[in-house]
Amino acid sequence: MYAAVIRPERYGSPAGAFAVETVAVPTIGRRQVLVWVMAAGVNFNNVWAASGRPVDVVDHRRRRGSTDEFHIGGSDAAGVVWAVGAEVNRVQVGDEVILNPAYWDELADDIRLGADPTLSKSLQAWGYETNYGSFAQFTVVNEGQCHLKPASLDWMSASSLLCCGGTAYRQLCTWTPHTVGPGDPVLIWGGAGGLGSAAIQFARQFGARPVGLRALGKDTGRVGSRRAASLVRRGTGLRRGVLPGAR
Repeated sequence: MYAAVIRPERYGSPAGAFAVETVAVPTIGRRQVLVWVMAAGVNFNNVWAASGRPVDVVDHRRRRGSTDEFHIGGSDAAGVVWAVGAEVNRVQVGDEVILNPAYWDELADDIRLGADPTLSKSLQAWGYETNYGSFAQFTVVNEGQCHLKPASLDWMSASSLLCCGGTAYRQLCTWTPHTVGPGDPVLIWGGAGGLGSAAIQFARQFGARPVGLRALGKDTGRVGSRRAASLVRRGTGLRRGVLPGAR
């Protein structure tokens, strides 16, 4: 298969670290799924992977027993189920799926004892801590990472949904009693980025009043287009719009 591959000898800027290569299609385990990638989202974790900092991802996996000398990144994708392991029963070949970047072991002791899987010691970032991410024709995921793609979403929209969207939703809605509701002012750091953009839109959907905080030089228009109630520029105090609760 074709893949955008990072090798340690190329670590540096993404433009130089990534190269399209032909590599073997990965094999799958009994509870894993091979997905034919239709579209892949881009996240900052593979800028880190390309640079080899703060973690050398190839060396990190090698120290845990991997023999792979390369890294195929990508933590967001949508595609078609191509093959399934012997114990997979939630999806079948031909299903159109969106992939969740949270990669955990469902048989881990803490999960079997009732822990939130996203807090499990077995949790890894698929396509960053694991190999064979979405920047390839085929990717390997655990069965639990697969969610059926809504027919209303095209491939590109679906492929950029769950990494930032899922994280933003959890931050805003699952830390009871600190959940966002109508009228709540919500300060969103990094409002111009993927996670911040998703958080602004979720906050608006819940009737809250998002305040986008952005760094100098970032795209102010992007924050405004996501319907932030107001904008604060970090380091200057300059703001646009009326802050929630201001008189």
